Amino acid sequence: MTDLVTLDPNSTATVPRHQIVVPSRHGFDETLQRLRDAITAAELWIIHEIDPQALLEKGGITTIRLRQLLWFHPRYMARLLLTDPGAVPEAPLKFVVSEQAAGVTVRALNPVVVFSPYPRLFGLAQELSDTTEQMLRTVSAMPVSSDGT
Repeated sequence: MTDLVTLDPNSTATVPRHQIVVPSRHGFDETLQRLRDAITAAELWIIHEIDPQALLEKGGITTIRLRQLLWFHPRYMARLLLTDPGAVPEAPLKFVVSEQAAGVTVRALNPVVVFSPYPRLFGLAQELSDTTEQMLRTVSAMPVSSDGT
């Protein structure tokens, strides 16, 4: 079995402009549950939960704890379709929760950046950004902002 945890313990993750990255003040399982609860509280749907760790393990690779929560809602998809159907591949949005030795981290797509190629969706992008920030605040150990501050 290949162990990705020990292949390069000094590797650091890039923080691209289209992502929001926050450290969680909770453990892995509690972070996941708080995000699930925040998604539900925001009247959104969990479209799917992916366990990359389990998938990698099936391939003989061990890795850090890792989970993806894909979320959206039909009301947003309808707005995409009515305003700019070309933006449909950008949905659903997601959170990626990972656990390293230093703690639990949550990454999210920044809706303002993700939808920036679609100028008619600026209002929707800002609304989704505000919602994303609100959900991240339920787990974040620091202030959350999608504008990089």
